[in-house]
Amino acid sequence: MQKILLLALFLLLMPGAALVAQVYEKSAAKLLPVRRVNGIVRDSLGRKIPSAMVRLISPKDTLHTVTSEYGVFNFPAVRSESFTLEVQVMSYRPYRKKYFLNDTKPVLVLPPVVMGSGMVQLKEVAVTTAKGPQERGDTTEFWAKDYVVRDLARLEDMLKKMEGFQTDANGQLTYRGKLVNRALFNGAKYFNGDVAAAIKELPADIVERIQVIQDNENGTGPRLSKSEASSQTLNVVTKADKSAGRMYHVVAEGGSFDRYRAGASAKSIDGWNQWSLSAAGSQEPLGIISGDPVGTISGMGSAFSSGGGGSGGQAKVLATQMHYGNTIGKLNFGADYAIGRRHQVSEVESFSEEFYKEGSLKRNTRRSTQNTYTDQTLTLNARVSKGDFHMMTTVSGTLMRNEIENSNELRQSGILSNLQRMSSGNTVDMPTYNLASFMTFFSSRKVGLTLNINSSGKGVRGSGHDNTDTYGDDTVKADSSLYLWQRQKSSALYNAISAALTYTWRQKLTFLLRVSPSHSKSTDVNYRDQVTPGQDVKRLNELSNDNMLREYKLPAALSVKYSYNTKISLELAGKYEINWQQTKLHLKELDLSTRTGAFLPSVTLDYALSTAGSVTASYSRNIRLPSLLQLNEKPYFATPFDVVIGNKELRAGMTDNWHLRGSYMFPQAGMQVSGELTYSQLHNEIGTNRLVRIDTVTKTIRTETYYLNVKGGNNKNATYSLSKNLRQLNIVFKLDGHLMWGKQLYLADGQQAITLQRNMSHSFTASSTPVKWLDIASGVVYSGSRNINSLQPGRPLYNNEFNVLLKGAFFLPADVKINLSGRQNIVRASSLPGTLYPLVINANIEKRFLKKKDAVVSFVVMDLLRQNYYNVIAQTATGYSSVMSAVDSRYFLVQLAWNPQRFSKSKAAGGERRGDGSFVK
Repeated sequence: MQKILLLALFLLLMPGAALVAQVYEKSAAKLLPVRRVNGIVRDSLGRKIPSAMVRLISPKDTLHTVTSEYGVFNFPAVRSESFTLEVQVMSYRPYRKKYFLNDTKPVLVLPPVVMGSGMVQLKEVAVTTAKGPQERGDTTEFWAKDYVVRDLARLEDMLKKMEGFQTDANGQLTYRGKLVNRALFNGAKYFNGDVAAAIKELPADIVERIQVIQDNENGTGPRLSKSEASSQTLNVVTKADKSAGRMYHVVAEGGSFDRYRAGASAKSIDGWNQWSLSAAGSQEPLGIISGDPVGTISGMGSAFSSGGGGSGGQAKVLATQMHYGNTIGKLNFGADYAIGRRHQVSEVESFSEEFYKEGSLKRNTRRSTQNTYTDQTLTLNARVSKGDFHMMTTVSGTLMRNEIENSNELRQSGILSNLQRMSSGNTVDMPTYNLASFMTFFSSRKVGLTLNINSSGKGVRGSGHDNTDTYGDDTVKADSSLYLWQRQKSSALYNAISAALTYTWRQKLTFLLRVSPSHSKSTDVNYRDQVTPGQDVKRLNELSNDNMLREYKLPAALSVKYSYNTKISLELAGKYEINWQQTKLHLKELDLSTRTGAFLPSVTLDYALSTAGSVTASYSRNIRLPSLLQLNEKPYFATPFDVVIGNKELRAGMTDNWHLRGSYMFPQAGMQVSGELTYSQLHNEIGTNRLVRIDTVTKTIRTETYYLNVKGGNNKNATYSLSKNLRQLNIVFKLDGHLMWGKQLYLADGQQAITLQRNMSHSFTASSTPVKWLDIASGVVYSGSRNINSLQPGRPLYNNEFNVLLKGAFFLPADVKINLSGRQNIVRASSLPGTLYPLVINANIEKRFLKKKDAVVSFVVMDLLRQNYYNVIAQTATGYSSVMSAVDSRYFLVQLAWNPQRFSKSKAAGGERRGDGSFVK
């Protein structure tokens, strides 16, 4: 019976087996010898990752490629339908996965490869980075483990050891000579993005990596093109177990010259979950050149400082600020509110000289100003990332009020000798708003769409008086007087939208089409009434303004980028810009309108020298349109003594720009070199013809400015930076410099005048830790300027200075530290007033206490030898000015600060980590 059942089963299965064999033969006939494999590499937020190393391994072949700037990779001829894919990129965990796919499809599209961040081991080999900075696209990255700093050091101390970074006394940070605009903490905005606060508040021992990101000009997203203007963002990537923290800060100080300051703050940060509250007040004298701050406490709370300059006075400041940020689903949002009040009484003594065809006009000025300024600002920001949609939006509104009273005494000599006593007072209210939004609506392997929306508005309403008495030989009775009552009302509105569409073809060609229409409208109303004792108020229409300006722009740009390989790319771009302007000058009964169009080309060649550096060369052309006020032929009074007269025949000015930038890191030598050259040639520049009208009866002088086209000048700029890090000896050498040459043309009463300007600065510094108890830094700084005006032949204006710097920190037992900072002016050659050679010494002694050593008491002396005073000189195309600082420059401070900080693992640290330090929830 069993044999019969087996025979029946065999007969039933035979037809099925034959059918299966036929199907197999047919499918086997369609087997492909090769197939194309496409894919895209992203992070956990969906952002595309460029320059990732991709390797495909199969029994038949091993292939390599690199992702494009849009994260796309492509293998055009893969001989096996089953393979292993490996992806490696700096700061991300290596990716490895096996694929078993259909062997009958000629094109295989893989699911997106999502990279996580972290240090792991792949096949028993640790994935690490070379010492020093590494470049990946628009991001340069530094590993903190490559730089040695002391215990309790701040982020600022670490940045000083990193190649390319510079900080000044105010905490302003630059990288490769360019300002760093905003700060991030593990990919999230550091409270309100204040860079100075971030580098002073964050401890160095929590840092894993530092990233410098080249964003677009507004900082709302990445650049779409190399030719696009950029801004710099600092992202602090912390260690995984130090990715969230709370920071408290209390500071108080008092000193000579009624100098007081007190402040307190509390902050908490964990990604986008943030809150902070701070308040501070200060009182300090003005006109004192403080020099380099010394000690741990000095500079803390500098955001509340009034600053100031001039020759004397006093300032009082009160300020408070609040911040809250959180996450709801895919939405990250934050809110800031700040309110402040500043009251200051300042005194300025200055000397200036202006050059005219008739001769020079010298002015000695003494000005006293009393100013009360209040402002409050609310800022809201949001970021959404969901699939292929990304958005970043910021909205802010500000209310400002400024009450100011001025009293000036101006003595003039040269082409006119007189004495003017002026007084003025104004109260101005100014509300403003700003909106900026960056959106990516969709993205794929080939197509991307981005949208930028910008809107801003400002209103000004004010009133006040402006009185001028002019004296000749008799300084008791005025030769002429002008008493004015002014009412001001103005507004400005700007709206723009920019849409950019990108298309990538075979990873070689990238097309970018950008359309950026904009509209702006501004009004300027300033009525001046003459007030004469015993007479009726008289409206001075000639001196008053009531204008409206409306402008439309429609630029359309097309660029084509060709990537020869992963290192070389060439971008060609052309922009055609249409401009339409219309204005109404109501008091002049005049309407004007213009329409212009221009083609503006640009070329960019980029060469990436692996991750160690890059070279970029570019050319572009810009247009400068004459404003309608420059086209207005009827007199426009900027002040009662300065009139502007336009020219309806003006043509648009053109500027050709050449730019070369390069950087390279020599890892074995611990050296980084970077430099930048720019040259700008001006064509049909919109220049001025200045005339002087002297009234010998009223003893007054009036300048008339006419606009016209001139042949144009040029500007040349060069910057360079060289850093050498001897890590074994913990010594850092830095050589930096900036040079500028310029040629400006204008007319003086019909006579062509030429101003040749040259400014340069060079610095060489070295910092080291020769022994355990000493940090030392020294350097030489040169700054020079030279200005030659053809109206003053044989009389160049120049100022050249050499300064020697020496700083030291002595670490003594019992947590005592002594800081010294010295600067000696060893050479000064100047044609301008005031030749001084100050030796400035600042010092402090401080002690840390409490269990965690987070409290500090300090005694500070600034300008020990009382020599830090000199003229602050500014040169212009038509002359120069010089302001004398306060002579009594030495002061003392007693300081106390408590700065407890606690950092721990983020609540989201259980998930994968992205390259920017954030975690996947």
